[in-house]
Amino acid sequence: MEKTSPRRILLADPSSISVREVFNSLKAKEYDIKTVDNGPECLKLVESFKPELIVVELLLPKMHGIEILRELKSNPSTRQIGVIISSSLTMIQNYNAAIELGANFFLTKPFSSHDFFLLVERFFEGSLVPDPFSPNVPHFHEATCYNPIASSTKSFLKFWGTRGSSPVSGNQYIQYGGNTCCLEICHDDQSIIIDAGTGLRDLGDDPRLSAQNDISMIIGHTHWDHITGFPFFAPLYRKDCKLNILAPIGYEKNTKELFNDMLSFGYFPVRLEEMFANLAFEDLRDGSTLKFGEIEISCHHANHPGPTLCFKIKSPRKTIGYVTDNEVLLGFHGTPENIGKDHFLLEPHLNLLNFLEDCHVLIHEAQYFPHEYHEKVGWGHSSISNATAFIKHLNCQEWIVTHHDPKHTDEILKRKEQIHLDVLAECNLDIRFRLAHDGLVVPL
Repeated sequence: MEKTSPRRILLADPSSISVREVFNSLKAKEYDIKTVDNGPECLKLVESFKPELIVVELLLPKMHGIEILRELKSNPSTRQIGVIISSSLTMIQNYNAAIELGANFFLTKPFSSHDFFLLVERFFEGSLVPDPFSPNVPHFHEATCYNPIASSTKSFLKFWGTRGSSPVSGNQYIQYGGNTCCLEICHDDQSIIIDAGTGLRDLGDDPRLSAQNDISMIIGHTHWDHITGFPFFAPLYRKDCKLNILAPIGYEKNTKELFNDMLSFGYFPVRLEEMFANLAFEDLRDGSTLKFGEIEISCHHANHPGPTLCFKIKSPRKTIGYVTDNEVLLGFHGTPENIGKDHFLLEPHLNLLNFLEDCHVLIHEAQYFPHEYHEKVGWGHSSISNATAFIKHLNCQEWIVTHHDPKHTDEILKRKEQIHLDVLAECNLDIRFRLAHDGLVVPL
């Protein structure tokens, strides 16, 4: 009796898992099976191997499986070849395209060798017809579904205000926001606040604050943009709340006296002594260290008109510097590449560099474009280039810029962001960079 040749099957699939599944079966020995891993090789082998059945992966490299199918079915010499499209993308559009163009079956991955060769037998018997579409997506029970918890849920920094000088509003300020400085440090359901700008009002209305009866508020300095939200802070009007206010010692008056003046009847209808919360005032100095459970906050002088502090925030996982008002390299208008560690203009900032040297993230202002700084020398704020010259002497992994100029709209800040990136590239600094915006959350 004459021996019949085994049926010829071409498996066009880049997946080693699929190929291995087919060849691990004893059934594979009953057929003449060849494999390719891309579209052009598939069509080339069709000419020489002349398969009777092709099993082709939908996302075949270099040529889509549907393109292979269309070419086979449009050519009279290959139209009779059977085609099974295989894919893990069981979408109705993929299924319909394959069947409408003449595929004999749509095989969902992953498949077993038993199911594969069952389809092969049905094809050669002439009984293979497409099954109705079924997404065949595994059902996940809620109890077994992976549900990651955001790292910022229990320990984070949140920017409630990122403007300097004065608040702004309008359609031009949607992306970055218009509230002045206010930062929340949250760890284990305890909130510590730095600065009382207009963002403080929104923070005070957050439901998380209503559950806290002992709140600490640190003021970097008492310029308007850092304190003007204070009278609108909701916890001030709760009898069950104690508010600890910590601020640098003023040149003329202490913080309590300044707040009393701000809340005189000519400016506001409620005096400081009429607020329901229990208020306590404490002086801060350069070198002060505050501890709030696992959070440690250290203080250092910043270069800004009047007594001004910046801060270093340490959590068990991360150290972050927070410097909102700091003019570095006073009067310098050159390239940051010219500022070495021994430059005389950097010398006044060496102590601050040492203070910040262990920070993973540095939040530091850069309020002005270089051309704007020409007109703002001595105002207490840095240019993009001068702030970069300062930061290049640190080893931080990320730089976040806050204290945006009120004249800088969203469009201007986007342009400013690109200039930041260009200057960093010129200085060969491999550092993540972004502009802060109202609502930005940074995990601690």
